[in-house]
Amino acid sequence: MAITREQIHAMATGFQSSKIILAANELGIFRLLAGKGMNAGEAASALNLDKEACGMLMGALVGLNLLEYKRGKFHDAPNVKKYLGDDSDEGLSCIFRHMNHLYASWANLDAVVKKGRGRVKKASELLSDRKINSDFICGMFEVGYPTAQRFAEETDFSGVSKFADIGGGPGVYPVKIGEKHPGINFVIADYPNTIKVARRYVKKYGIGKRVKLVNCPFFDTGELNIGDGFDMALLSQVLHAAPDDKAKGLIKKVFGILRPGGRIVINENARNDDAYSPPPPLVFAINMLIQNAGRTYTISELKGWLKESGFRKISARRLHERSVLVEGTRP
Repeated sequence: MAITREQIHAMATGFQSSKIILAANELGIFRLLAGKGMNAGEAASALNLDKEACGMLMGALVGLNLLEYKRGKFHDAPNVKKYLGDDSDEGLSCIFRHMNHLYASWANLDAVVKKGRGRVKKASELLSDRKINSDFICGMFEVGYPTAQRFAEETDFSGVSKFADIGGGPGVYPVKIGEKHPGINFVIADYPNTIKVARRYVKKYGIGKRVKLVNCPFFDTGELNIGDGFDMALLSQVLHAAPDDKAKGLIKKVFGILRPGGRIVINENARNDDAYSPPPPLVFAINMLIQNAGRTYTISELKGWLKESGFRKISARRLHERSVLVEGTRP
């Protein structure tokens, strides 16, 4: 189907609506208005913002159907509190703060394509800066929640009692798996600032007694040092964040912590083997480019890396456009 002029225009101007939403979220407008109405002056005073600019931003949000204006006051529109308020399993406020951190990097895309990687902030700041890391990891819970729920419902966990989540972030997979499978205990291994965020989530969802949290710089250490004899290990949305050699090295480390017959599951925003579908991993690859990190892989590449590392019975299935599960068994 041929693309239209209107579609091209909408894509090119999409950054404007995007930044309006991200700025409002960052400034706390959605959180402030959750369930109540305020005029622009009241909102500006509560958030320490310029009154004129705050009013114009809130007016734009009315135009985007994210706020309503009634009898001189701004109110959140239906469902906005659900998705942009605090403390909701369906929320998006953390991932939007993370996107706001990335926004300046995306503005440099043309320079990166001219000169190559290395012209913007390095991805390691996602690990080293506590505020940036906290928004990122909280955001990973938000965007990962639906996929983790499907994974918990559709994956065969027979024979699994000891589960390692490498680069587990906020622990969304142990949370959802633990709800359905009370006999499984978990290790979540990640970098130190990330583990601090994960601790909040495992406590909130009541699985703290079944989870061991381990500080583990998994890309940067020779061995994982989190124990061995695991029945299953998960690498969910981890490998794309590193160069190929580190990604392949991590798979080999995971091989070493599994028992014979133990399984690895890789969940990645992977491309099909034609290399140019579906759209989400192609766009996401650009995000990794500007962050000086890795790339997105084809399904065959991931399967090949498992085979090289010694795994057998290798299979793959797509959950949705942003998620492919590639599984292998240690002989």
